[in-house]
Amino acid sequence: MRDTSERLLRLLSLLQRRRPWNADQLAVELQVTDRTIRRDVGRLRSLGYPVASTTGVDGGYALEPGAALPPVTLDPEEAVAVFVALRDAAAAASATGDPERGAAARSALEKVVRVLPDRARAAAGAMSHHSTAVDAGRVIRRPDEPGSAPALDLLARACRTRRRVTCAYERADGRRGTMDLEPRHLVRTMDRWYLVAYVIASESWRTLRVDRMTAVRATTVPSRARPDPADDLDALVVDGIRAGMQRVAGIVRVHAPAAEIAHWISPAWGTVTPDGPDRSLVAAGADSHAAMARWLLLLDRPITVVGPPELSAAFVAVAEEAGRAGLPARPGAPEPGRTLNP
Repeated sequence: MRDTSERLLRLLSLLQRRRPWNADQLAVELQVTDRTIRRDVGRLRSLGYPVASTTGVDGGYALEPGAALPPVTLDPEEAVAVFVALRDAAAAASATGDPERGAAARSALEKVVRVLPDRARAAAGAMSHHSTAVDAGRVIRRPDEPGSAPALDLLARACRTRRRVTCAYERADGRRGTMDLEPRHLVRTMDRWYLVAYVIASESWRTLRVDRMTAVRATTVPSRARPDPADDLDALVVDGIRAGMQRVAGIVRVHAPAAEIAHWISPAWGTVTPDGPDRSLVAAGADSHAAMARWLLLLDRPITVVGPPELSAAFVAVAEEAGRAGLPARPGAPEPGRTLNP
């Protein structure tokens, strides 16, 4: 049944290209027989999709011109989930240099939004106008729950309608409390959702993690008209994350042209400048020198540390750790990560 449903959706997608397809062409595309194509066309017609068939050299199957397709029956939360997934797919394809896949994801998103019911289309529209995705790299850690679709839907609509919301919020130190907020903008970066909002109690703008928000509730109280905390809200969020995570800094000389490694260094975490035709300087930050040494080694190019000395020591420690990992275990030796009592 699942294979049949997926094949019907693929068949419908082909027919929506508005060109006649003969049975042989569709059979090749879907890797089935002509008989299966005729049976699937009959199934689409029974579901209300107006598939016309014509004979002759240029004949075949096509959706009737001007026909209205049945709406996609998604609720607002499902629409938000689909919107985020397809936008992420388009962004990922662009980041990896696959424009065709990115264009396909954007086209799919436009098609889905076009046939959504009104409430679901409004939810997707709110996400489109009041949220952005920023590529600031990824943190090597256990993935967090990025934020529920119902909460994202409510927050996006509150941004659009300029209404206050209340929520329970868990701070970084574990303290919990209730907040009254005026939401302004949602930003997805580093596998998390962040909300730029004005906090009524502190009378200040803050960037909040959506995954730490619970019991999110909309109110009828309108948000006050206030100047935004920055001209670029995306940069505001990324700069805040970077300031919290870049506890140390360092500079290395990479023995490779800047153009060859620039795409590996996110602007949020470092800069790459040419240092001659075959070398470049990378100035970056991280939460520790050990973490910086590990991710700079992923460049897979010869590296010379410019400074500070702590970064040089971190590279030595990482090399020693790697050397120990390649040695056979000795009887009575401590387990990795443990030391013997003196």
